[in-house]
Amino acid sequence: MHYDFDLARQPPRPFHFSTLEFVDALNPDQQRIVLHQDGPALVIAGAGSGKTRVITQRVARLTQSGVPASGILLLTFTNKAANEMAARVNRAANLRKEQQKLIHGTFHSVASRFLRRYAKLLRYENQFSILDASDSRDLIKASLAEGIGKPGKQFPKAALLQDIFSLAFNRNATRKQLLESPYPERNFHLEQSVKASYPHLEEHLEAMLRILQTYRLKKRRNQVMDFDDLLENWLELLLRDGTSLPMVKQIQYILVDEYQDTNHVQANILDCLSLGHRNLMVVGDDAQSIYSWRGADFRNILEFPERFNATLFRMEQNYRSTPEILNTANSSINHNQQQFEKHLFTELASGDLPTLHELWDPQEEADLLLDTIHELRDRELSLNDIAVLYRNHVQSATLQVELTRAGIPFVIHSGVKFFEQAHIKDLTAFLKVVYNPLDEIAWMRILKLLPGVGNTTAHRIFSIFHTQQAVRLTQNNAALQKLIPAKARADWNVVLECFQDMLKDGATPATMLGLLYQRFYRGVLFNSFENASQREHDVNYLREFSGNYRSLESFLNELSLVGASVVTEYEAEQIDGEVLTLTTIHQAKGLEWEAVFLIGLTEGLFPHQRCLDDPEQLEEERRLFYVALTRAKRHLLLSAPVISNSYAGYERHARSRFIKELPEDTVETITHERSAYDWGTPNRSTRFFF
Repeated sequence: MHYDFDLARQPPRPFHFSTLEFVDALNPDQQRIVLHQDGPALVIAGAGSGKTRVITQRVARLTQSGVPASGILLLTFTNKAANEMAARVNRAANLRKEQQKLIHGTFHSVASRFLRRYAKLLRYENQFSILDASDSRDLIKASLAEGIGKPGKQFPKAALLQDIFSLAFNRNATRKQLLESPYPERNFHLEQSVKASYPHLEEHLEAMLRILQTYRLKKRRNQVMDFDDLLENWLELLLRDGTSLPMVKQIQYILVDEYQDTNHVQANILDCLSLGHRNLMVVGDDAQSIYSWRGADFRNILEFPERFNATLFRMEQNYRSTPEILNTANSSINHNQQQFEKHLFTELASGDLPTLHELWDPQEEADLLLDTIHELRDRELSLNDIAVLYRNHVQSATLQVELTRAGIPFVIHSGVKFFEQAHIKDLTAFLKVVYNPLDEIAWMRILKLLPGVGNTTAHRIFSIFHTQQAVRLTQNNAALQKLIPAKARADWNVVLECFQDMLKDGATPATMLGLLYQRFYRGVLFNSFENASQREHDVNYLREFSGNYRSLESFLNELSLVGASVVTEYEAEQIDGEVLTLTTIHQAKGLEWEAVFLIGLTEGLFPHQRCLDDPEQLEEERRLFYVALTRAKRHLLLSAPVISNSYAGYERHARSRFIKELPEDTVETITHERSAYDWGTPNRSTRFFF
């Protein structure tokens, strides 16, 4: 990996601490981390080891030792986690309201704060719009149509192009490119990423390069940034002007959570931010690095101690799982070569051995899980405390059918997110246009709500807005009126009236949404969707949520950057009573349940077939297995069907190598044998958790 700075040679800036009483409540390893003086440090925080508590106590100690909260930067991978940590810091340090100025958030949200203040240094207006993932795909579709016209059936879709462009940026962005190449011309060695990760698409490389350039030109022209742009522009800003920016100068200490998930660009951002003081503490677990497919670089955490000449701490005491579960997890991850040596232990009481069930097929696997769920519920364990984990969603198909038949409620952690639903995006498009009248994607969405307006007419209308520098929303325009179909003019006039009131001083996001819905969008909703009443509940929730924000800027930032965490809370509110969780392991990271079922443990499925011949990818698959094991608190069931159904019929699988690697004394193996004539009944009775 290429880094742009020699950070090991930079001397730390000293700061003197006082001893605080709350440190006494921590274990010895945690105390050493909280009491660490200045200079770079890496904390290897094992699963369930209390890292959130340590981070918040570290920040609280800094503030009580005289460091202003505004001089501390706390970076996490979800805004929800950042907000919770900040609240805990305020309580632990007894900070008054006027002192609660900790800079905290995700890389993207903090980037947006920097860029709102300094955007003009990069030739952006401060009121740029942020594209969420869906809007970004729409703009790529428009760029595709403009760049190559109608693509063939084999040409990659916009969603795949989005992934390819993002991967190239996150893996290949360099200081030289950011400082020497104009924004629209940067392709971040797209050809390298395509050849390495998408070799079957090499024939389309020239067309993809044209689309990428068109996409970047459109973003710059429309004054919008996607998520990758936030990091790209933040890093460029720091490289060009970082040492002179007041926001950078005020930061004295930096703490980063989940450092193992950082990519090359994020690592370089941290290099820039810490260059003047080197008070950078990163917290993470190399054994839980599972996101290379979206650009995370495992080497960031592995090479940190050497790059920074950093102090290394370990947190190995686990407060979540039984000793038996930890023994299983330790035994598995020990097979990895590239890692920091660690051994999780706990002082919690012993429990049952994890059970490994060797089964015939997914149907028998589903039957086993249903029986076990009933047994757990008989022993007063709530469905909310049980989760089924798997490598890919398709592995849960049979189970979903059987759960439905059995009347067991379940929720799948996937699907369309709340803020990605069509009716929600329709409403928020109006707010985006009020904030940034050059937002092409938002305008396209609004215009196509009008009767008789399709893509072609919408683009013609937008071209008038753009050439006239976004015609005032409160004015009629003769050229514009000619393009509006006769049957749409009444609705268009209503839209203009809505914009007039939305632009009035003192209008809040909640009042804007209210008047827009009552005057215009309610009719659209009930004429467009069969389940309009249910969607109206969503609109009410959106208005309620928007009431937390006085400014349009803060509300739109929240929508773009933290919609996913808000979704989870919203969906949870819709569930009445207990519900079983079905989730991929990637989505389960950071969560925990009393009982965990890990299904589909067969070679080629887990580990995935494409990883079997690549040692690095195979180690990441084993880390994914480790993450799954360490989600369980008291009960862990593993299952490995021999047979799977496919388009070709039945396929027989070997057990996953991850199962074979486990010592016999770490799991209780139960084989469900079938005779050649009777595939319906195991030859022996099964024993579950108890």
